[in-house]
Amino acid sequence: RIQGGCGCVAQLKSPLLVLLFSAITRKAICDKLAASSLRKLLTMRSAWVMRSVAAGRPSTMTTAGLQRTYFATAHSRSQVAAGPGENKSWMLNLLGYYGAESTRLRNAESVFQTCVDQSSKKAWLTRGRVVNDFRPRHALLLAHVWLVHKRLLADGESGKLMQEAIFDLMWEDTSMRIRSMGINELSVNKNLSEVQKYSFPLLVAYDQAMALPTKVEREDHLGAASWRNLWMADANLTVEHCMEMAAYLNREHEALQNLDGEAFYEGRIPWGPVPSWTGIKSLVNESELGSGDAMLAEEAAVDAASDDDALGEWREALAVNGKRYWWHVKTRESRWEKPF
Repeated sequence: RIQGGCGCVAQLKSPLLVLLFSAITRKAICDKLAASSLRKLLTMRSAWVMRSVAAGRPSTMTTAGLQRTYFATAHSRSQVAAGPGENKSWMLNLLGYYGAESTRLRNAESVFQTCVDQSSKKAWLTRGRVVNDFRPRHALLLAHVWLVHKRLLADGESGKLMQEAIFDLMWEDTSMRIRSMGINELSVNKNLSEVQKYSFPLLVAYDQAMALPTKVEREDHLGAASWRNLWMADANLTVEHCMEMAAYLNREHEALQNLDGEAFYEGRIPWGPVPSWTGIKSLVNESELGSGDAMLAEEAAVDAASDDDALGEWREALAVNGKRYWWHVKTRESRWEKPF
């Protein structure tokens, strides 16, 4: 029996009605929670889902036994990042693609990818003499993430949130690189903690260097920090070689501080060329390498003509399980097999 009026009370005498009312109530609550969870999941993973949507190919996501396939026509980067006055895809809008958090995650991925691309250039390994091992390569990537971090400090709360997203991506990338070395899954977090233990002191060293009053002092401390982390305190490396890296970091820091905010957040960062080390004696005792050093010098001379790696428009990356794959920078096509 239902009594109407203000503050009405539903008195359900029949047990069947009680069960029916309870079932309807539970269903309404569950539907609301499911919709909320799905919305959050889609927002957090939009950078992954929309990469397929923006490339014009179907993307399938399964959540709580519910599988849906979304498909959208190809969108260019400029179309996907449509402004308030431009036409937006109703499906992308429905999925929360244009929301503040989703946009921030996409921007963070774009900015982080520029750091990965810049630190992956083979010039660092040839004329830069960075050893192709995990720790030196990680320090090289971390140096570029630090440059981005310094740029974001001036942007207040939005910059802080962007920093958190970028560092989350970096630690996720670090975990994948750890898995690619064949580390047992149970030991990944332990190894990640070890990486973080020597990563944060490097960031502090760079911060302390940039806080110094003169350019000479800043570059002197940047060079020392680079020598300890990029070249693992190699005693056979000259001071002049390290100072070239210090000048590079100082130059890129100034360039990023003056970069337009919109271009920066969209990942359109015009990184400068890798240091040439032209006319620099890199080794204290060059006779230790003999013919190998001459070969390296020849490779460096050839590499000086192009700072890009030899992959062209294809880039190597790691899946979550540490398996390597290749993706195309324009079409976003991905392949497990080496495409060249």
